[in-house]
Amino acid sequence: MKNWKKLLVIVVLFLCVVGDLLAEQPIVFKLAFTDPPYLKIGDLQVMHHSYAGMVAFKSALEKLSSGRIVVELYPYGRLGDANENIQQIFSGTLQGATPADGAVAPFYKDIQVFSIPYAFGSALEAYNLWDGPVGKALFDNMAKVSGLRVLAIYDNGGFRSFSNNKKPIKTAADMKGLKIRTMTIPVHMEMVKALGASPTPIAWLELYNALQTGVVDGQENSAATILGGSLQEVQKYYTLDEHFLGSAMIVTSEKWLKSLPPDLQTAIIQAGKIAEYAARGTSRANDSLALEALQKAGVQIYYPTSAEIATFKAASQQPVIDWLKKNINPSTVDTVLSALK
Repeated sequence: MKNWKKLLVIVVLFLCVVGDLLAEQPIVFKLAFTDPPYLKIGDLQVMHHSYAGMVAFKSALEKLSSGRIVVELYPYGRLGDANENIQQIFSGTLQGATPADGAVAPFYKDIQVFSIPYAFGSALEAYNLWDGPVGKALFDNMAKVSGLRVLAIYDNGGFRSFSNNKKPIKTAADMKGLKIRTMTIPVHMEMVKALGASPTPIAWLELYNALQTGVVDGQENSAATILGGSLQEVQKYYTLDEHFLGSAMIVTSEKWLKSLPPDLQTAIIQAGKIAEYAARGTSRANDSLALEALQKAGVQIYYPTSAEIATFKAASQQPVIDWLKKNINPSTVDTVLSALK
């Protein structure tokens, strides 16, 4: 009988020790990214803006949580594409992803409201909207509706502008008749159509050849993205009309986040804000370097005047607003438009 009591005491003590050890195990936050961590801009190798945010997030969160959360970074698409990463967040096998707004749209369609063409006169205007009450309300609704919580939002490599092989584009009238490659994003296609050009969806990996062979005359992307695809080799003219400021985000599961102790929730939110600053700053720096590299490569860059930009805005903005009001919550569109006045 005494032996049984001793054995019982030993088992209880063992279980207590194991329990303490398990309790001390850090929470692992797996954060996925679909691209390489570094970009080549001219002769420089620079950090991708999303990866800069991820590195800052890892450092901040591990420090803010006193090591109770360990962040693991997975670049190069090792855990799948953006859509797969979001699905993995929902299944609980992944804690964070870095999708662009286009990848988020199937899960929360109102995110497309930030794609009103020529809505932002500068990156700072976008940051102020995202960080202000309008952005907060939208992201809170996104967490409620989709289950995805935005921890950081930043511009995805700079403003998107038009390049082509035919002629310098100075006003909206110059767009007529051009075949412009777009992504398979309806709001992007509506804008190109409103400008009098023919939107032609082509996969990114096929774009270089399509431009080289004349399947399309031009495309629309940021300077850094053009360099990333070596499109400067097959494009002669680049007009900085800056119609869209695409966004990318660090997102997590709202359900998973709320399951954590309050102090860890706070640490994750704060780390997201630090990541946001890092990603935005890197994006701004890389965009400037990329424009210089395009010029050195022989691409003719045109800076439209405010009057010329007004022609693009007048031709395309209202048709896209009308499309958005038919396809997402119209009150969301009105709220953003009011904030931008």
